[in-house]
Amino acid sequence: MEEYLILIILHLLGDFYLQTTKVAQCKNARIGSACGVCKKCKEGSWINWKYLLIHSLLYIVPFTILCFVMKGIDVIVIIGVLFISHTVIDGGSCYFNKKSKQTAVFVVDQALHTGLLFLLHQFVAFSYHIDAGCYSILKIMFIGLMLVMPSSILINKLLKDVYPQSAELGMFDIGSIIGIMERILTFIFACFESFPAIAIIITVKTWARTNDLKEPEFRNKYLLGTLTSLVLALIVFCIYKSI
Repeated sequence: MEEYLILIILHLLGDFYLQTTKVAQCKNARIGSACGVCKKCKEGSWINWKYLLIHSLLYIVPFTILCFVMKGIDVIVIIGVLFISHTVIDGGSCYFNKKSKQTAVFVVDQALHTGLLFLLHQFVAFSYHIDAGCYSILKIMFIGLMLVMPSSILINKLLKDVYPQSAELGMFDIGSIIGIMERILTFIFACFESFPAIAIIITVKTWARTNDLKEPEFRNKYLLGTLTSLVLALIVFCIYKSI
């Protein structure tokens, strides 16, 4: 489990934290106001191979850390397999993003990536040992990484699928930051088994948006985003307890 957790952490770093908004948009050939004067993606195109390859190269950067703790040949195999598989899987995701709900594509995409990492963990020998202290740090890193970008992106995609005309939130928009803090507090309260305290988060958040909640569409978006955020935080908590 320790080795697999390390692979998942490296995956999260490469797939989310080293992927900029520009790379994410351009690899999907998503034409919009953010494109500016760039006309490289034509209407109807489903992928930009240049940015897909840039993303795949950035993705394998965190995995080079394994060079310091594993045998050379094993690292080469892992990095080579991950580069090729990530390009193929993300290429498929770019294609289906034009034809299917982005939330479903995102979930399947991540399931394929984590499944492949599990297979690598089963067939590649890891030549290092992790003590209990380091394992606890790895668990905290995993939780922190999961609660921030992956959860925010999933909620954003869900809202875009349900409300296609709504503006896409950036990572540093106030709504996204509030959601991140909400998930972190929910996780902390769950760790201390203070589940009633989670209701305080909802109460404060709802009180602050009292006037906005009078609008039916905003009210539905608010409920969908808030409840999804809470569910994701509790899912991450369950994973934390199980590992």
